[in-house]
Amino acid sequence: MGVVMPALRKTLLCCDHTESSIHWMIDVASSESYNECNLITCLEGKRQEIRMHLKTALIATLLTIGLGASTAQASPQVVVSTKPLHSLVSGVMAGVAQPKLLIRGHASPHAYALRPSGARVLQAAEVVFWIGEEVESFLSKPLRSLARKATVVALGDTEGIHWLGLRKALVWGSHEHEEEEAHSGHGHEGGDPHLWLDPQNAKLMVQTIVATLQAVDPEQAQAYQDNGQGLRKRLDVLDAKLREGLSSLSQESYLVFHDAYQYFEKRYNLHPIGAVTLSPEHSPGMKRLQTLREQVQGSGVRCVFTEPQFPPKLLWVVTNGLEVKHGVLDPVGAELSAGPDLYFTLLNNLSKSLQECLH
Repeated sequence: MGVVMPALRKTLLCCDHTESSIHWMIDVASSESYNECNLITCLEGKRQEIRMHLKTALIATLLTIGLGASTAQASPQVVVSTKPLHSLVSGVMAGVAQPKLLIRGHASPHAYALRPSGARVLQAAEVVFWIGEEVESFLSKPLRSLARKATVVALGDTEGIHWLGLRKALVWGSHEHEEEEAHSGHGHEGGDPHLWLDPQNAKLMVQTIVATLQAVDPEQAQAYQDNGQGLRKRLDVLDAKLREGLSSLSQESYLVFHDAYQYFEKRYNLHPIGAVTLSPEHSPGMKRLQTLREQVQGSGVRCVFTEPQFPPKLLWVVTNGLEVKHGVLDPVGAELSAGPDLYFTLLNNLSKSLQECLH
C-alpha cells in the first residue's frame, strides 16, 4: 500500500478532486478490508464518475452559449444611414445591441452608391433610420425593394422639428434671411435637411428613436428609455458648452464650402456670408464664383472652410490671392470613428474649427 498511496493522491488531484475526497479515498484504501484490487476497482469507478461530470459540464456550457446566441438574435436588426444618426441610435441601444451603419468612412450621402454588402444589410433589417430622401436620395428605391418588411423611420419627420428653407443664393444677406424664415414651416419640400447639426433637433430625434425601438423590442423598453433620457441630458450639456464657446463669434464673417450648417449657425448666432456651392452635387458657374470672390473681398471675411469629403478646387478659385485663413468643417463626421460618442465629437469639432480660424 505504501507505493499505491502517492499514486492515488496524484491520480485524484489530476482529476480535480478536492482534498477532502482524496483523504476519504486514502482512508478507505488503507482499511484492512480493502486490498489493491479493490482500490483499482474504486479508481475505475471514479474515472466513470468524472466522465459523467465532464459530460454534464459540457452540456451546461453548450446550453449557456446557445441561450446567449438566442438572446443576441432576439435583439432587432437595426440599420442607420449616416454616422451622426448612427451615433444617436447607438446611444439609445447601448447595452442591448449594435446598430449597423450603411455609409462608412469618408463617403458623403450626397454622392453615395449602395454596395452589395449594404443591400444585404437592408434585406436583413427590421428597423431602418434615415433623415429622408432629401439627404440620402440613393436609399429611396432600395428601401422600397430591399427593406419592404422593415420599419422605416425618416427622422426628418420627427414631430416638433423646425425645418428651415434652403438658401437659394450663394451670398447671403438680410433678404435671404427673411426668405428662409418665411419658408420654414411649409413642410419638407425645399427644406434644408441638415437637421442633426442642432442639438435640440437631435433631442427630438432621440425621442423618436426610443419610441420606435420600444415598439419593436418591448422586452428592452426600459433600457431604451433610460438610455434615451441620459442621452438627452448629455445633449443639453453639449448645447450649453457650444453656446458658451461660440458666443464671441457672432460678428465674424466667414465662407463655407457648401450650405450644410444653417441649423448650427442659427442655433449659435453665427455670421457666414455665403457658400461656394449650395449642394456638392451641383457646381456653380464661373460668373457666380466671381460674384462670391468680390463679396469675400468686400465683406472682411476672415476664414474660408473646406470639407474633407470634397476637393477644394472651387474654394481655390474664390480665394486665390486673397489674405484669408483656411479651416475645415465636417458636417457628417467623415474622419471620425462611428459610435455613440461621434455626434458629440462632431459638434465639438465644428466649434473648435470655427474658434481657431476666426479668433
